[in-house]
Formats: sequence, C-alpha cells, structure tokens
Amino acid sequence: MGLCFSLAAVVSCSSGGAEEPAEIKEAVADTDYSITYYWGPPAEDFTEETVLQMKEAGFDTIPLQRFPWDRDALKEAVGLLEKHGLYAAVSDGRIADLYAASSAPSQRQIDQVVERVVEDYKEYGNIREWIICDEPGAAKFTVLARIVDAFRRIDPDRKTFINLLPLYAPEEMLGTASYEEYVERFCEMVKPHYLCYDYYDFLGSGETQSRRGTYLQNMEIIKSAAEKYGLETRVIVLLTEHGPYSNVTPTEIAWQANLSLLYGMKSLSYFTYWEPDDPNFTWSNAMVDIEGNLMQHYYDVQNENKTTRVLGNALYGTNSEKVFKINTELVSHVEEYESYGALGEVSGEDFLAGFYENGSFLLMNASAVEGSDRTLTTEELDSGLFWLNPETARWESVHSCSFIERKNGGYQITLEAGGAVLLRVER
Repeated sequence: MGLCFSLAAVVSCSSGGAEEPAEIKEAVADTDYSITYYWGPPAEDFTEETVLQMKEAGFDTIPLQRFPWDRDALKEAVGLLEKHGLYAAVSDGRIADLYAASSAPSQRQIDQVVERVVEDYKEYGNIREWIICDEPGAAKFTVLARIVDAFRRIDPDRKTFINLLPLYAPEEMLGTASYEEYVERFCEMVKPHYLCYDYYDFLGSGETQSRRGTYLQNMEIIKSAAEKYGLETRVIVLLTEHGPYSNVTPTEIAWQANLSLLYGMKSLSYFTYWEPDDPNFTWSNAMVDIEGNLMQHYYDVQNENKTTRVLGNALYGTNSEKVFKINTELVSHVEEYESYGALGEVSGEDFLAGFYENGSFLLMNASAVEGSDRTLTTEELDSGLFWLNPETARWESVHSCSFIERKNGGYQITLEAGGAVLLRVER
C-alpha cells in the first residue's frame, strides 16, 4: 500500500443533503496483480500500434501463442513489449513439442530443451511466464510435472502457464472420476506455479439465453485447492462470442471480473483479444476483429479493467477468507451469509460478500442481468465505513460515494447488476 495519510475534502453527500467532509486516506500502490488475455494477434499483425492498443486497454502481460515456431518473430515481439513496459508470456514450439510427444520425454531430455529455450531468451527481462499448454487431461500430468520441474530449476524467476479444464468438462476429457480429483491430482503431481482454469457461463446466440449454473462451484473447488497447496489463482472468462456462447454485455463482463476479485484471484484473463481464425466455430465480437479493427468489446474491457486494476492491486497483498451469498438463488454451492466480521447483520437480497484476511470485504450484486439493481442495508454497522474509490485509487469515507447512503442508523448500499464495492471499517 502507499503512504498512509489523512485529509479532509468537501464533497456532496449522496443523499443530496448538506455537504459533509469526506476523509481521504491512503492511495493503493501498484502491485503484481495481472490482467491478460488468451489468444492475440498473429505475427504479421503484432506491430507497435497493436502493442500500444493492448497497453491502452489495460493489459500488462501479453501472451505470444500464435507463432510458437517462429523464433525471430517471438524475439521481436518480446522486445517490442519490453520497449513499452509490458510483460510477455512466451509459447515456444520446442516446449509444445515436448508436451505433445506420444510418450513422455525423460527428465534429462526435457532439461536439455528447457535449457536451450531459456538461453535463447536470456537477453529479455520482461518474460513473466512460459506458456506450456491449454486444457490438459490427467494423462498429461506426468510430462507436465517434468516440464514444470525443469523450469523451476533452470529459470526459477519465471512462472509456467497451464490452463485447466472447467468443471463442466466430461470425464473422458478430465481423465478422472471427478473434477475435484482432477484438480487435486494436478496440484499433487505437477506442482504448478499457480492455478488457472477457464469457465464460460453465458450461453445463447447473440444475447444470453441460459447459464451453465455452476460458475461459483468451480471457483469454490479452485479456491479450496489453492488454499491447500498455497497457490495463487487465475480464471479465463468469456468475452468473444463463439459456438454456443453468447455476446456478453458490459454487465456480464463486470460480473465475471468482480467474481474473480471476490475469490481473491491475483490475475484475470479474457478469451479472446483477437478474433480467432478457426473454422470449428463462428467467431464474432472479440476485442479486435480478424482484420485488426477495434470492436465494442475493446472499449467495454478497457473500461472494466480500470476498476479491476485498482481493486486487484488493493487485494493483492491479502487472501480470500470467506465467500457468502446473501438471500439469493441466482448462484449455488456457496455458503449462506450469517453475521460475519465488521459487516455484521444485513438485510437485502441477491448479494455476494467476500471477506479477506486484512479485514476488508467486497460486496457484489449477484445478478448479471442489466437493470437489476439491488440494495443491501446494514443493521449493526453504523459508523467508520470506508470505500475504495476506483476513480481516485484511494480509500475514502463513504460520504464521497454516490451509491452508499446513511439511512435508519445504518448504511444503504445500492449496486448495479454485476457491480461491486470494496469496503473496510475503521473504528
């Protein structure tokens, strides 16, 4: 966190009454909280203009996965990212070949390849992680364990990226009898740098018409495994319309981003940035179309990333303690709220509450349907409430917050669908 100080600023009280002084406290400092994406531009479109657009959209780590066997293009891309202060996640074809081998290479063979890969990129200081694979089944865990072990020994300052299957993947893809076993075996055998998985909840052609319904169940399973093995977490969320998946709205984008924060994730990823050239699906509404034109989702994500970045930085140094649902049937597999921490007793419906080890807590509207505003009222908490203002990146007393009012001796908090607010109490 930044240097702590306090000053008075005069702002309009949200109730429309007399002006009251808002107490302004410390700013949130930058951290290693990360926002990235899965699937970017091909080599011929990886230009300085494209890199600047990625940076302006709010991404800090850029995956290079479209040209893994073009080493010169990879190095040029890494250098371009370094020039503009961005991290790279590198997919080198030699690592992909190790993973794809019909029989697992020996540890010695893997070490030799990893040594050559690391040596080839030694001049670059901005490689954050090595991309290993996407959605492996359990049968691949042996070779993955060897690859991760090699990178841990040979290049200990960087991480490896492995994206797991989601909860709704069938058993034949998982290679285990249950999803819990799949995640447990992965952690035990592979010893990953962190846990990453994808989950696409919104179904329908165009607008969302149905939901998978187990989004938070997947998050609970990942959270439990991460706590057991001391791992950070990342989720890859739906952005680009394809196959059975809908064209997500800004509200649905916010819902996904805020849930990742609710569960204390240290990184968020969007699928996709660039529209894929994949004939297996019909693709549309990416951040950038196949011709390189910025689409509406570019601006939607750019806007959401501003808030996510501030909240992610604030929560980076703490861990998720508990997650509850408050009088809602919109989500399942989450514990029902009873008075907890500084929040105490509340009334209202369709809320989620996440509590963190540092005493702060995130309140979130559980609905992802635009126009579904919800209000929560504190029954015991009546003073000392501060919110993290995403626009100023500072902790401020709630006098400066337009959607929090003092009412009947407590606080009334109204959030738009998918919206969230990070709070803390100072006595």
